Amino acid sequence: MTTNKKRFVKVCSCTPKGDIQTMDARVLNRLVEEQEGVIARERNPRKMAQRALELGDACLAAGCPMKAVQVWRDAACRLEMMDYRWVSEPINPSFVRFDDLVSAREAHMLGMRIDKAWRLMGHPEMAVWARKMRVAYREMWLDKYYGALP
Repeated sequence: MTTNKKRFVKVCSCTPKGDIQTMDARVLNRLVEEQEGVIARERNPRKMAQRALELGDACLAAGCPMKAVQVWRDAACRLEMMDYRWVSEPINPSFVRFDDLVSAREAHMLGMRIDKAWRLMGHPEMAVWARKMRVAYREMWLDKYYGALP
């Protein structure tokens, strides 16, 4: 009598709360590759930033902080480019503010996550992204309204 033993490969382990503890590197790389394509096609900057935050969190939880930094950094640069289009768009300040149109909060969150990951890896000197995002959005505001300043 032959017994068929099934072999299972553990690709992910989670806590009872549902947080990822470990993940197989091949599965993580495939997940990141698929989701980066989804993120790149996203038209809504805030949704794009939220997806990137979640994907980076999964990478960080799986023990790949550099992969998380890459995801967040790419998303932060893409977000800044998407928001810069509002600099040349005419808006009526009686109805909407420039700050309501751009995703400065999400960009700052991406920057803070990047900084946190760098600190976890033991490189606090690389933790400059939160400030970099704040400065980028301040300069974006100045590009929009510099001519109107007294």
